[in-house]
Amino acid sequence: MTHPLSAASFAVRPSEVEALGAELAALAVDLDHDVCGVRSAAAWLPGALDGRPGWMAGATVAAWARLQEILAARAGALADSVSAATAAYRAEDAALAGRARSGPAPR
Repeated sequence: MTHPLSAASFAVRPSEVEALGAELAALAVDLDHDVCGVRSAAAWLPGALDGRPGWMAGATVAAWARLQEILAARAGALADSVSAATAAYRAEDAALAGRARSGPAPR
């Protein structure tokens, strides 16, 4: 079986992966903070617009708030996964470096 990326190569740069995790975490926080304002708008829209248009606008904005909650939760979960993967990569890298310095294992 041939490698699917035989002509390509890549390098993992833990600091850049950590930065990506931090950006995802910040995005999750921003989305979560915005939900309160969006929910507030969903509550007053039906009163501001009479009848069906007000109800539809309120329902649409409430659905948008729920979408933001889901995006915030998933961005936060992905940020946690990226951070955990980076920590595991660094730990494995340190363990391999320690084994390389101590020489071959006795048989």
